[in-house]
Amino acid sequence: MQHAHRGTQGAGGAGARKLARIFLLLLLVDISFGFRFHAAKLGLQPPRCRCLPIRRIAPRTCKTRLEMQAVTDERAEFEGARTMEEGMKMLGKLEKSESWSKDDVVRTLDSLKAGAHLSMWDSVPSLYRRVSVGEVRLLTRGLVKEGTFDLSGNNDLEILNVSFYTTLLSSMLLSTLAACFIPEYPNLPFLQGDLLRYVVTFSLGSLPFAFLGMGLSVPGLLQLALIQIRRTVSAEYRERLLWHEAGHFLVGYCLGLPIAAYSADDPILNAVQFFDSEEEAISHEFLDILCAVSTAGVVAEAIRFGDAIGGYADFSQLQSFLNRARPRLNDKEQQERVRWGCVAAFTILKNREQSLEALIKAMSAKSSISQCILAIESHKSQDRK
Repeated sequence: MQHAHRGTQGAGGAGARKLARIFLLLLLVDISFGFRFHAAKLGLQPPRCRCLPIRRIAPRTCKTRLEMQAVTDERAEFEGARTMEEGMKMLGKLEKSESWSKDDVVRTLDSLKAGAHLSMWDSVPSLYRRVSVGEVRLLTRGLVKEGTFDLSGNNDLEILNVSFYTTLLSSMLLSTLAACFIPEYPNLPFLQGDLLRYVVTFSLGSLPFAFLGMGLSVPGLLQLALIQIRRTVSAEYRERLLWHEAGHFLVGYCLGLPIAAYSADDPILNAVQFFDSEEEAISHEFLDILCAVSTAGVVAEAIRFGDAIGGYADFSQLQSFLNRARPRLNDKEQQERVRWGCVAAFTILKNREQSLEALIKAMSAKSSISQCILAIESHKSQDRK
């Protein structure tokens, strides 16, 4: 009796399951037709399940694969460099190409560093701490003090004033001598003829007025000419410019800030140029790097000459960076950041004096960026870490 009861119960359960499946199928069919009916009433298209054509995704996939393959080949090329000289030659080729960008430079230098070819690139961590005025003087051995920085531009203005008045007085003296002596010596072999003597005398006599007129009408052109004259006459001024720009270059390189270009012989744009930041807001970590790089030029001058005559343009640019810091900094915090930047720049430059001097020689020879980096890395064993 028990076995018969179980068989009847099993048959009834199977029939119930079949009936449930039939009702479920009818429910799905009803929902489907109902959706299509209401969609047709509303003027909608019922959803269709279909696959995307292969032609829509194939080109993008191939492009991505090609880009990834190019990056892989480039990394393999730099990682395959056996010596630092080979790596710098490859970097020089990249520098001359049109793909010279921040990402390419950073990726290239990182690859060379991973291959143990570079040791000073991005080797100094930016560890900010508050520094007082007394600590700045103590940590920089008295070279960096309050009077070291030209925050008002008076030093640059004084240089231009001295050059201006020296050139003006020289032109007045030359015109006076020309007016006095040329008419007295009519038989000079290089001034034969009354017309030529008149033109030369009149031109030299008008030289001071032409000089003053240039200062009033085109002061920028006059400033360029005065700086070029000072550069030509003063060997110390040329050396100061080299030390100043080499300080920016070396500190930026050690802190991992790639160099876009540099110019060591331009009267006005005598500067090391770094790649611009695309972000309007600057983080405090990146600001610490900018503070050290911005003050490095003045600090390098102070290391070599005991004082600095430039830096007004650097601090003006640094002030714009400080204003873009997020979260915002008050005046006291901005001064603390600048003081820390001076100490950081002094520490980097002082511990790498051999590399700094080698970089100055390379920049004076108008070497490429890759050759300047090679000069820095070639003297790493002689510097303190």
